[in-house]
This record gives sequence, structure tokens and C-alpha cells, in this order.
Amino acid sequence: MLYELRRYEVMPGKLPALTERFADFTVPKWSGVGFRLVGFWTPDIGVPSTELTYMLAWESLEERKEKFETWHAAPGRAERWAASEKDGPLVKRVHNMLLEPTAFCQVDRKVPVGDPIEGRAPYIFELRQYEAMPGKLRNVVRRFGDFTSDRFAHFGFRQVGYWTPVIGGHSHMLIYMLAWESHDERAKKFAAFRADPERERVFSESEKDGQIVERVSTAFLRPSAFSPLR
Repeated sequence: MLYELRRYEVMPGKLPALTERFADFTVPKWSGVGFRLVGFWTPDIGVPSTELTYMLAWESLEERKEKFETWHAAPGRAERWAASEKDGPLVKRVHNMLLEPTAFCQVDRKVPVGDPIEGRAPYIFELRQYEAMPGKLRNVVRRFGDFTSDRFAHFGFRQVGYWTPVIGGHSHMLIYMLAWESHDERAKKFAAFRADPERERVFSESEKDGQIVERVSTAFLRPSAFSPLR
């Protein structure tokens, strides 16, 4: 599978209208066309309040092209867009990346993210972007695959998946997503992970020839009511 991470910069004050259009028109129509919506999120912390983020899954670039063409020509789409934008556009610009899952990507392997949504509050989702040092992306991915992902599981991290860009982004990126019950849970579990002597040993060994991660960026997201991942 390929995964498409899309980020919308929304016109000021238009996020509710755009979210409503996705909820009552776009997402239901996508289902009929055969789109696979992985998750749909609005900002929590570390994301501008005028952004929304969602992820789609495709079997191939050819499938994506075919289904987007069908969607763009869908009955009622042009009329719904015109009605929703009678007072001006809702979206300023769209950013997207096509991502390839790693061999240990949980969502691609159909590994459940956490408990069923019934009986619990929706999770907070953390989208993390690692920029590797030049030539070191393979080392970063290997460390996650051989150690970090299993160690995260040991400390109770809920892992959604891990990806590297195919189109968009750049050639030194690893993107992954985690899910938390609360920011307090996140703080406690990351503190335990960072204090783990085995983590310190493995990280030190992996960086004996120099650091492998240049920078990390983090964004926290809240799932919409219609997001499959909640």
C-alpha cells in the first residue's frame, strides 16, 4: 500500500465549514468511489488552528489517479463546492506526501492501534517527523525496526505506523504516528522510555560514528467524529 498524508491550510474562520463539508459530503462520497480513509484530524497542540490533516491509503499510484479522476467528476461535487464557497474559498493551499510503509508499519500490517472506541474517549494522535542526517535515514529506520518499535510497545506506546516519503517531503525523512489517552500519559511513558538503560545502550551504539537524527518535529492532532482512527 501507499499512504497519502494531506495537510490543508484553511482560510481564516473557515475550518468549521470545511470540516462540515468533509463530514456530510466528501467522506461519504469517497466511500462510494472506493477511497480508503485512514484518519482525519483537526489541530490540538503544535499545529496552526487553521489546518486539518488526513491520510488516505492506495494500492498503487494508478489506483489513486483513477479514483481521484472519478471523484472530481462525481455528481453533485461541483454544486456542493460552489454552495460551500459562495462567500469565498475554504482552502488556502494543500500539501501532500505519498508515503511508503516500513516493514514494521502497524497500520499496514493491520495491527490494532489500541482498545475499541466503544467505552473510551478518542485518542490524541502525535505525528512525528524525523529528519535524518545526510545518508543516515537507513540507520534511523533500522534502529526503529530493530529496537525502538519493540521498546515502545514494552512501555505501552500505541503505534499507528511508520513511513518514508515516495513523493513530496525529502529523501532523509521518517514519519510516524502515536496515539495517547492524554498528554499526561504521553509524558510519563516517554520519561520511562528515555530513562531506560537498554535504550541508552542501543542509541549510543547506533551513534558511535556520529548522530543520525538532525531534528524532530511533533504535532498533536484530534480525530474528527468520522475518522476511522479514533
